[in-house]
Amino acid sequence: MFEADPPVSRRLVIHAGLGKSGSSAIQKYCREQGAALRNDDAGYLGMYLERGETTQHDFTSSDDLARALTDDPNIEDRLVSLITQRMQARPAIRTFIWSHIELAMHADLLSKVAARLAPVCSVEIILYFRHQASWLISAYLQWGVKHKSTPGPIPTFRDWLPEAKSRGADYRQVIESWQKAVGPERLHIRSYDQTPDVVSDFLVTAGLPATDGTAEANWHYRTPDPTIMTLYRLFQGQNEGAALPGTLQRLLATNGVEKKRYRDVDPASTVPSAEKWGEFVTAFGQENAALARDFGLILNPPHRAPEPDPGYAAPATVVPALLDLIISMDRRIAVLERRLNGMSAANGTSIEQEGDVL
Repeated sequence: MFEADPPVSRRLVIHAGLGKSGSSAIQKYCREQGAALRNDDAGYLGMYLERGETTQHDFTSSDDLARALTDDPNIEDRLVSLITQRMQARPAIRTFIWSHIELAMHADLLSKVAARLAPVCSVEIILYFRHQASWLISAYLQWGVKHKSTPGPIPTFRDWLPEAKSRGADYRQVIESWQKAVGPERLHIRSYDQTPDVVSDFLVTAGLPATDGTAEANWHYRTPDPTIMTLYRLFQGQNEGAALPGTLQRLLATNGVEKKRYRDVDPASTVPSAEKWGEFVTAFGQENAALARDFGLILNPPHRAPEPDPGYAAPATVVPALLDLIISMDRRIAVLERRLNGMSAANGTSIEQEGDVL
């Protein structure tokens, strides 16, 4: 644990997770409300400290930072240099915010980084937790299915549970590691379940004014509908190794499907068949005899009943094949749209105008 507060007025507030506990909502607010933060002399450093001029210490993505936290032997020096440069470039900012859920499991590293930053700023840590049952389900669907993080077939929920510890499932271990690393006075333990607006709660905990929010602020990212999760499960189940949902997620998002909610529909036909068909046809016999007698209208009863439903369901393996086909078609359409955009730009028209003509 590092020493007492340094005699500096600048602060670094680190939102370290946990994932699936409001992190996306907090990051969205910080990313989109830069002006509001600046009004309070605050600034967002990003998820992977990307907000600033290019340096030799930069990370290429959030995933790159996550890998470096474990694999880069120079990660401590890299973080200290990058954070220091980001702060020096923004002298008017007094409170800096850094948010990345992978930081939750790296208390020892962040303790060393904070100690070296002591001449520049004080450091505070904010962690959110939700009830273990709801967190584990959400975490499994995210990292066990959608963002498949293990090799081989998609694990069952129970088989995946040991993996959850690496994501912070042992709350006591996470909290105690941070208390030891930075001290209880620098650590803010928050309950996601007890706040209707996680963004406002985060801002107040960070010493900033609350925003006008609603309960919806907690739900920037909702777990997809079970139908969509089934698509992810079938698609990711074809990958032998760990795999991000990239192509499928883009396809679903681009076409407005990812956040859609679907109702359960029984695909079975409801028209009569077999013996019920005969009863259905016979029911018109008396009426048709009267039509023939009174109007000379002769109606012949059909000889064939409607085709019965198949006795088996289509195998689920057809779905990944259909998804591959759809993704391939989507890529080809995107290429054609870019070409059409180029042609339209040359002609001074737009795709929408071209479509109206067609």
